[in-house]
Amino acid sequence: MHYLGNYKSLLMGLPKKILLVEDNMADVELAKLAFQSISNELEIKHLLDGEELMRFLGNEAPENVGLILLDLNMPRMGGIEVLQKLNKDGELKKLPVVVFTSSNHQADIKKCYDLGANAYVNKPIDFSELEKTVETIVHFWLNINVKPHFNRA
Repeated sequence: MHYLGNYKSLLMGLPKKILLVEDNMADVELAKLAFQSISNELEIKHLLDGEELMRFLGNEAPENVGLILLDLNMPRMGGIEVLQKLNKDGELKKLPVVVFTSSNHQADIKKCYDLGANAYVNKPIDFSELEKTVETIVHFWLNINVKPHFNRA
Protein backbone atom coordinates (compact mmCIF):
# COMPACT_ATOMS: atom_id res chain seq x y z
CA MET A 1 0.00 0.00 0.00
CA HIS A 2 1.37 3.39 -0.96
CA TYR A 3 1.09 6.26 1.52
CA LEU A 4 0.82 8.83 -1.23
CA GLY A 5 -2.02 6.99 -2.91
CA ASN A 6 -3.97 7.33 0.32
CA TYR A 7 -2.97 10.92 0.92
CA LYS A 8 -3.11 12.47 -2.56
CA SER A 9 -5.50 15.10 -1.28
CA LEU A 10 -2.87 16.11 1.27
CA LEU A 11 -0.42 16.86 -1.54
CA MET A 12 -2.82 19.43 -2.98
CA GLY A 13 -1.43 22.91 -2.36
CA LEU A 14 1.72 21.70 -0.62
CA PRO A 15 5.21 22.24 -2.03
CA LYS A 16 5.83 19.18 -4.18
CA LYS A 17 9.25 20.09 -5.53
CA ILE A 18 11.93 17.69 -4.40
CA LEU A 19 15.51 18.66 -5.09
CA LEU A 20 17.61 15.57 -5.77
CA VAL A 21 21.27 16.57 -5.43
CA GLU A 22 23.24 13.64 -6.83
CA ASP A 23 26.15 13.26 -9.26
CA ASN A 24 25.76 9.51 -9.94
CA MET A 25 23.39 9.25 -12.92
CA ALA A 26 22.54 5.60 -12.20
CA ASP A 27 21.36 6.61 -8.71
CA VAL A 28 19.43 9.53 -10.21
CA GLU A 29 17.58 7.28 -12.66
CA LEU A 30 16.72 4.75 -9.95
CA ALA A 31 15.50 7.48 -7.61
CA LYS A 32 13.35 9.01 -10.36
CA LEU A 33 11.81 5.60 -11.08
CA ALA A 34 11.08 5.17 -7.38
CA PHE A 35 9.42 8.60 -7.20
CA GLN A 36 7.36 7.90 -10.33
CA SER A 37 6.18 4.58 -8.90
CA ILE A 38 4.60 6.31 -5.90
CA SER A 39 3.23 9.52 -7.38
CA ASN A 40 3.17 11.61 -10.52
CA GLU A 41 2.19 14.62 -8.41
CA LEU A 42 5.79 15.35 -7.43
CA GLU A 43 8.24 17.53 -9.29
CA ILE A 44 11.74 16.08 -9.06
CA LYS A 45 14.46 18.60 -9.86
CA HIS A 46 17.85 16.96 -10.36
CA LEU A 47 20.96 18.97 -9.55
CA LEU A 48 24.45 17.53 -10.12
CA ASP A 49 26.21 19.01 -7.11
CA GLY A 50 26.12 21.58 -4.34
CA GLU A 51 27.07 24.47 -6.61
CA GLU A 52 24.04 23.80 -8.83
CA LEU A 53 21.85 23.50 -5.74
CA MET A 54 23.00 26.83 -4.30
CA ARG A 55 22.49 28.58 -7.66
CA PHE A 56 19.01 27.05 -7.92
CA LEU A 57 18.10 28.10 -4.37
CA GLY A 58 19.28 31.63 -5.16
CA ASN A 59 16.51 31.86 -7.77
CA GLU A 60 13.76 29.80 -6.11
CA ALA A 61 11.39 30.82 -3.33
CA PRO A 62 12.19 28.51 -0.39
CA GLU A 63 8.49 27.86 0.25
CA ASN A 64 8.30 26.12 -3.15
CA VAL A 65 10.80 23.47 -2.06
CA GLY A 66 9.30 20.52 -0.21
CA LEU A 67 12.51 18.63 0.43
CA ILE A 68 16.20 18.40 -0.44
CA LEU A 69 17.66 14.91 -0.89
CA LEU A 70 21.39 15.46 -0.63
CA ASP A 71 24.24 13.12 -1.51
CA LEU A 72 27.48 13.60 0.40
CA ASN A 73 30.25 12.85 -2.07
CA MET A 74 30.01 15.08 -5.13
CA PRO A 75 32.48 17.09 -7.21
CA ARG A 76 32.89 20.85 -6.87
CA MET A 77 30.72 21.18 -3.73
CA GLY A 78 29.82 18.15 -1.66
CA GLY A 79 27.06 17.62 0.86
CA ILE A 80 29.01 18.76 3.92
CA GLU A 81 29.80 22.12 2.30
CA VAL A 82 26.16 22.47 1.22
CA LEU A 83 25.01 21.90 4.80
CA GLN A 84 27.51 24.52 6.01
CA LYS A 85 26.15 27.07 3.52
CA LEU A 86 22.50 26.28 4.24
CA ASN A 87 23.11 26.49 7.97
CA LYS A 88 24.48 30.06 7.59
CA ASP A 89 21.38 31.32 5.77
CA GLY A 90 18.45 32.27 8.01
CA GLU A 91 15.83 31.19 5.48
CA LEU A 92 17.53 28.32 3.66
CA LYS A 93 18.39 26.54 6.91
CA LYS A 94 14.62 26.03 7.39
CA LEU A 95 14.46 23.75 4.34
CA PRO A 96 14.18 20.07 5.19
CA VAL A 97 17.37 18.28 4.16
CA VAL A 98 17.66 14.51 4.11
CA VAL A 99 21.19 13.30 3.51
CA PHE A 100 20.69 10.36 1.13
CA THR A 101 23.99 8.58 0.75
CA SER A 102 25.81 5.26 0.67
CA SER A 103 28.16 6.35 3.47
CA ASN A 104 27.51 4.81 6.85
CA HIS A 105 30.57 6.28 8.54
CA GLN A 106 29.77 7.60 12.02
CA ALA A 107 31.93 10.68 11.42
CA ASP A 108 29.82 11.60 8.35
CA ILE A 109 26.56 11.00 10.23
CA LYS A 110 27.65 13.13 13.19
CA LYS A 111 28.98 15.93 10.97
CA CYS A 112 25.74 16.09 8.97
CA TYR A 113 23.56 16.32 12.06
CA ASP A 114 25.92 18.87 13.61
CA LEU A 115 25.48 20.98 10.46
CA GLY A 116 21.68 20.88 10.55
CA ALA A 117 20.67 17.87 8.45
CA ASN A 118 17.15 16.81 9.36
CA ALA A 119 17.75 13.15 8.60
CA TYR A 120 20.46 10.79 7.40
CA VAL A 121 19.37 7.83 5.26
CA ASN A 122 21.50 5.15 3.66
CA LYS A 123 20.59 4.46 0.04
CA PRO A 124 19.15 0.96 -0.26
CA ILE A 125 20.74 -1.29 -2.86
CA ASP A 126 17.56 -3.23 -3.67
CA PHE A 127 15.05 -1.32 -5.86
CA SER A 128 11.97 -2.43 -3.90
CA GLU A 129 13.65 -1.21 -0.70
CA LEU A 130 14.53 2.05 -2.48
CA GLU A 131 10.85 2.50 -3.39
CA LYS A 132 9.77 1.92 0.22
CA THR A 133 12.43 4.27 1.53
CA VAL A 134 11.56 7.04 -0.94
CA GLU A 135 7.86 6.62 -0.22
CA THR A 136 8.43 6.85 3.52
CA ILE A 137 10.64 9.93 3.16
CA VAL A 138 8.14 11.69 0.90
CA HIS A 139 5.18 10.76 3.07
CA PHE A 140 6.83 12.10 6.21
CA TRP A 141 8.38 15.28 4.83
CA LEU A 142 5.51 16.33 2.53
CA ASN A 143 2.47 15.01 4.41
CA ILE A 144 3.26 14.80 8.11
CA ASN A 145 6.04 17.29 8.79
CA VAL A 146 4.96 20.88 9.45
CA LYS A 147 7.30 23.35 7.77
CA PRO A 148 8.06 26.78 9.19
CA HIS A 149 6.98 29.97 7.47
CA PHE A 150 9.55 31.68 5.31
CA ASN A 151 10.18 35.43 5.45
CA ARG A 152 10.40 37.03 2.05
CA ALA A 153 13.11 39.64 1.65
